Amino acid sequence: MVKLQLAMDTLDGDEALGLAASIAPYADIIEAGTPLIKSVGINIVKKLKSIHPEKIILADLKSSDVGAYEANMAFTAGADIVTTQGITTLATIREVQGEANKWKRRAEVDMTGVKDPVARAKEVKESGISLVLYHRSIDEELTQGALWDERAVNTVREMCNLGLDVAIAGGIHYDILPLLSGVPLYGIVIGRGITAQPKPAQAAEKIARRIREIWPA
Repeated sequence: MVKLQLAMDTLDGDEALGLAASIAPYADIIEAGTPLIKSVGINIVKKLKSIHPEKIILADLKSSDVGAYEANMAFTAGADIVTTQGITTLATIREVQGEANKWKRRAEVDMTGVKDPVARAKEVKESGISLVLYHRSIDEELTQGALWDERAVNTVREMCNLGLDVAIAGGIHYDILPLLSGVPLYGIVIGRGITAQPKPAQAAEKIARRIREIWPA
């Protein structure tokens, strides 16, 4: 089953908790985004897990160094998944994965900025990683017009063919979903496509329904 991940990048902890409460019925994974954690601290992860124990809670730390140290902090707070960066050293990626193994949880490698995501995915798989994120940069979208197109979809498909769980993120909304039909995704990460809508819960319900139509369980 393809999972819907709610990405929350608000800087306000109370707003994040409110969003999570309203959208939880439709989301499988609740993400404490990097800006949110930087703004209010790792305790937001603890609060989200306490309120939504049945959900997968992702701490988007994007660790680039001292990987085990940061991962332990997030897992201690209740995170089920912690992220590191594909552009960092394999040593850090291995440290985050090693900590995930100790906790029997998961590490995810975010491929933002990686020039060859497929090649890097092969490398991190050899380091024990089983979950990667194809992440189209928001800054590139806003400044360079980067779009979801056939090339991006084919890259995601190649990553899936490596036997990895692959999630996708970056400017995804309802109308993009059919482009990815047939790609065996692990998760679809949506932030603004839900949180910036006039009625976020309704937007999430509509997207969740569409995901189930395109990727029936």
